Amino acid sequence: MNVIHFPHASAALLLGCSLLAPVAHAGTQSVYYGNLVANTTVTTPLLAQDTLFIDTFTTERGALSQTTTFTVGNGVETFAGNAAWLVNTATDFGPRLVGVNIDLFDSSNRLLQSDSFAGVLGGFAHSTFGGLLGPGTYTLVATGNGVRDSSLDIALTLAVPEPQTYVMLLAGLGLLGFAAWRRASGATHGSRRWQMMRFKPATPA
Repeated sequence: MNVIHFPHASAALLLGCSLLAPVAHAGTQSVYYGNLVANTTVTTPLLAQDTLFIDTFTTERGALSQTTTFTVGNGVETFAGNAAWLVNTATDFGPRLVGVNIDLFDSSNRLLQSDSFAGVLGGFAHSTFGGLLGPGTYTLVATGNGVRDSSLDIALTLAVPEPQTYVMLLAGLGLLGFAAWRRASGATHGSRRWQMMRFKPATPA
């Protein structure tokens, strides 16, 4: 297992990748979780170049079990996924989420993909996953253990055939990079209460 260490400024570099690829952000469906155990269904179908972004921040401790169901529309052939979560040490302060695993299932509950650990970047552990994905209904399942506060971001971008696939991957990394930078900045300059207010799910209009 390779572990890569970069300064916090690396998150801003990832954001720059997304700015270089504006075509990737045709649309973003966002899901915000404030609990370790949660589930939701994204009602709007995701199309080619769309991104599903799942943002979790909670002060709860214990087992993480989140289920997000979504539908993929016509024109999609592949996807690229990225995840990032805070991994402060056992003797440190701040969020600590361990044993994270992300699985993608089809409508028949058949496992299609599991994430692969990619290393540590700017204080966040990272993993990636991706492959073929056509129209249909899918469920993304995130599990793990919240030792202290938990912070987890997942971005799944639906891709069209090459060369746009690589652009989608850069965009997903940029989105996670921005979230990591924003959250790290909040941890440095604000209290836990301020963080919870910052990431409180928006009330539907």
